[in-house]
Amino acid sequence: MGNYNISRNLEASLIDYIKSVLTGSWTDVSVEKTFNQISKVALPGIFLRVSDTIHETVEIGGTATKRFPLVLIDLFCKSDGQRLDLKDFLVSKLKSGCPYYQYVITNGVITSKTANGRIRVTSIQDTPINFTTDKSELEVSDRYRHLLTLNISLGKIEA
Repeated sequence: MGNYNISRNLEASLIDYIKSVLTGSWTDVSVEKTFNQISKVALPGIFLRVSDTIHETVEIGGTATKRFPLVLIDLFCKSDGQRLDLKDFLVSKLKSGCPYYQYVITNGVITSKTANGRIRVTSIQDTPINFTTDKSELEVSDRYRHLLTLNISLGKIEA
């Protein structure tokens, strides 16, 4: 039995939250960690990963820090309209934050999760991915891409 550490708990918490808010509003949308899975899923797909993280010290001379992760959410859609609708839907749901869970893993499978705070979204950057190549020459998965970049915080001090 093991536990995820903070970065993996963040990813799993955000993936669980996105899956839950899609239910009832969107059907057949895959939500996965990292986008190297894009060739294995049907579009549309949402792929999430924790990227760069800033650890700011909370007092001079101390080692305690506050963590400020950057979360990248890639959207791969079937059309430009779907891309715009899905990104606006996600922004509307993510800007208020979501529950943060700590996960317990047994034999590589999540066996339980315990709520332990809230993920606060401090900013969202909303960027269409436009390649210099004509869309008709791109793979279908690259034609209608979008990137949401979230700055987040748990608001906790880490020893």
